[in-house]
Amino acid sequence: MDKDFEYGRIYNEIAKGFSEEKISKKIFYFKHPSFSEYFSIYNNYDLILKDVQRQGLPTEEEKIREAIEEGWWSKEKEMEIQGLKKTVTNLIKTKSKLVLPSQREGIDKQIRRTQGILMTFAKERNEIVSFTAEDYTSKRFLDETVIALTFKNRELTEQAFSQEEYYNLSDGFSDKIKEAFNKYSNVFGALSLKHVAASGFFQNLVYLNEDAYSFWGKPTVLCTKYQIDLLVYGKMYKNLIRNYAENGKPVPDDVVADAEKFVLWVENQTPDKKGSPIKSRKKTGGNNMVSSTVGATSEDLKKMGTQIDKLKGGKTLLQMAQEAGGTLEKEQYLKARENR
Repeated sequence: MDKDFEYGRIYNEIAKGFSEEKISKKIFYFKHPSFSEYFSIYNNYDLILKDVQRQGLPTEEEKIREAIEEGWWSKEKEMEIQGLKKTVTNLIKTKSKLVLPSQREGIDKQIRRTQGILMTFAKERNEIVSFTAEDYTSKRFLDETVIALTFKNRELTEQAFSQEEYYNLSDGFSDKIKEAFNKYSNVFGALSLKHVAASGFFQNLVYLNEDAYSFWGKPTVLCTKYQIDLLVYGKMYKNLIRNYAENGKPVPDDVVADAEKFVLWVENQTPDKKGSPIKSRKKTGGNNMVSSTVGATSEDLKKMGTQIDKLKGGKTLLQMAQEAGGTLEKEQYLKARENR
C-alpha cells in the first residue's frame, strides 16, 4: 500500500503539471515543461557556454592541459580518469544485456566501486583545476531554468522572479529554491515513471483511454514531457501484457500485481540470440520442451516471477533442467512430476 500511495502521489503531480514546495513559509510552484519547453531550456546550456567562452573563461580541457604543462597535474592521472569513465560506461552497457538479477546486482557493485575510485581522482583534480567555463555554465544554467519554471500561483501565470529579483536573492534562499527544484526533478526519473506506468491503477486508466487528449485532457503538443513519457510507458506495458496473454503465455499474476517486479521482469525478457543465457531445444514436430535460465539462483527466479516447484527427489525444475544440459524434455518433466 505504501508503494501504491507513492505511485499515486507521483501520478497526481504529473497529472497537475506542476509540483509545489513550501520554502520559508511561502509556496512555490515548479512547472513541468512540455517537450518544446524542455528542448528550448536545454538549448540554453550551449548558448551560455559559448557566451562564457567568448568572454575568455577557459574550458575544463584547456585548464587540464595547462595543469599538465605546468606540472600541477599528470598525464597519467588524467588517462586513469578517462579509463575509469570508459569502464563505467562499458559496465552499464554490459548490465543492460544481462538477464539474471543476481548478475545485474554484481555489475551494480562493480559500477559503484569504479565510480567511487573515479570520484577520488576527480576530487583531487578539481582541487587543481578550479572554476571552468563548464562549471560556470552549469551553475548559470540551473539558475536560468529555475527562473523559467518557478511560479507564484497554481495557474502558472505569474513567474516567481524576474532575472533581477532572482539574482538579488540571498545565497541561502536561492540555494533552498534550487534544492527544492532538484528534489522534484529527481522524483520523475525514468525508473519512477516506469513503476507508476506498471501500477494497477494506471494500467486501468490506460485501458480506458489511450490517446493523450482523452487521457490528459489537452493536445499532445501541450502535454508535459512527464505526461507523454508516462503514457508511452503505460501503453507499452499494456500491449506487452496483452500480447503475452494472446500467445498463451500470460505474465504471472504476482508479477503483474507488483510494479517493481513487473518492470524488472520486462527488462529480463530478451529475445533468443547468440550469447543469450536462455537455452531451448525443440523436438521435431512440436514444442515439447521445458526451458531453464542457466545460472539462475532461486532468488533470481523469484524476482523474475518464476515459481519454484519441487519435483523428483526434492529437486527443482531448474536443477533438473541444468543437469540435462539446460533443457528438460516434456516427457522427462511429466515423469518427474508423476514420481513426486
